[in-house]
Amino acid sequence: MKLHTAPGAASARKVQAVILHLKLDVQVQNHDFAKGELRAPEYLALNPNGSVPSLVDGDFVLWESNAIMQYLADKAGDELLFPRDLRTRADVVRWQCWELTHFNKAFGTLAFETVAKARLNFGPPDPRRVEVAEADLARYAPVLDAHMAHREYLVGRNITLADYSMLQFEGYRTLVPFDFSDYRNLNAYFDHVSKADAWQRSAPAGAGKAKAA
Repeated sequence: MKLHTAPGAASARKVQAVILHLKLDVQVQNHDFAKGELRAPEYLALNPNGSVPSLVDGDFVLWESNAIMQYLADKAGDELLFPRDLRTRADVVRWQCWELTHFNKAFGTLAFETVAKARLNFGPPDPRRVEVAEADLARYAPVLDAHMAHREYLVGRNITLADYSMLQFEGYRTLVPFDFSDYRNLNAYFDHVSKADAWQRSAPAGAGKAKAA
């Protein structure tokens, strides 16, 4: 199998964490986003969205990070990351959908506008997008904070795909213009789950520990 990614891509990091967690032999090919490599015809033939990650497994091509994570867990036969029990699995998928559609959509927009744009020389933040993202985070952060009261993980008593998905932007908590300090349960959750070995090893500085192309 081969995973197509780009250095620093948060959505690809959670997939790489799952690969490390499952101890899968996956070749990693990096693409330079700034140089337009994700818009090259060869890459668009794999992923017409021009985004990462994309997984190639023989003649099967899969994009969208959460779908890739689910596929890898099932392929590996792991029943802890992605449990077989119908209700537990639905709960994991529910939180993956929620982080993608609500919490991390807002968090990611804020991280891109206020942190990544400057790093990539993409110009100043869009004030309107920042305003909307801040309002959305103010709406959804309390949901996660309330859910994590008296819990270590989103679903059950072990780390699951839901947790690896939710971790996507946790490292930006102190970098974005949003005050997370009032969300004690949310912060305790991120502080705890981000210590997972696979998540630590998936960090950009340690990306070489994954098998690279």
